[in-house]
Amino acid sequence: MIPLVRALRPQQWPKNGLVFAAFVFSMSEAWRVGEPESWWPMLWQTSVLFALWALGSSATYLYNDIRDRDLDREHPRKRLRPIPSGEVPVRTAGITAIVLALVSAGGAMLLDPGAGLVLAGYIVVMAAYSTVLKNVAIIDIFVLGIGVVARAVSGALVIDVEISPWLYVCSTFGALFFATSKRWAEYRQLGPEAAAHRPALARYGEELLGHMLFITASAALISYALYTIEADAVPENGAMALTIPFVAFALFRYLLLLSGERKDDPPDQVLFTDPQIVLAVSGFVATAFVVLWAN
Repeated sequence: MIPLVRALRPQQWPKNGLVFAAFVFSMSEAWRVGEPESWWPMLWQTSVLFALWALGSSATYLYNDIRDRDLDREHPRKRLRPIPSGEVPVRTAGITAIVLALVSAGGAMLLDPGAGLVLAGYIVVMAAYSTVLKNVAIIDIFVLGIGVVARAVSGALVIDVEISPWLYVCSTFGALFFATSKRWAEYRQLGPEAAAHRPALARYGEELLGHMLFITASAALISYALYTIEADAVPENGAMALTIPFVAFALFRYLLLLSGERKDDPPDQVLFTDPQIVLAVSGFVATAFVVLWAN
């Protein structure tokens, strides 16, 4: 059971926290109209959706590892994963993936049909990604970005709030930045052998990926900065801009680690385990809460 749980990649579950984006964006509106108690039903629904996304994403990880098990056995880090290493039989992983996919999509449908369709669509798209799309340069990055946006959209649907254009803009550029950083880090780690492990990397180069990383990082930071000033769901006095330094610091710290002392670590592991990034995220949450409460 322990290798099977490891194969579910629970360390990746925090990224499903994006389903809370719409809930966070709607907090100021609940306070503005004097109905802070309306948070609790929304928080419960979003929390359940988070758990369902965790199960659904784990199903896609299992399928991906089944498909890539032969290539992963030649990878310096991925060869240690439970499926390529043989700790988890392929049949066990396949059955688990199917069960998790059905439970997550079905549960989300019961919670909200729209959110359920988004989660089911994500599972289908990621299956296509693991089968063929991951081998197509540029498309592979956009597919990974779609998964991030899907989480944010489903979070808005489950609590029945209007989906702000800013939700699309910020989540899209943030997703493209993170997806590009994964490809950039993988290319740097594998060097000349990169294409042997992931065919799409044959179409990239370190210089091109560096340019793409710069563009997406800039777009993500600028779009968030504009959101704090222009969006309808934030205080009109622009006080939410006080959170910008925390976002900028976390972004720059992430790039510093990927290009330096933690260049051999998976990007998502860097993002979720670095103490300074975690501290910046905590500062962001605390500052946003105080700004919304004060306004």
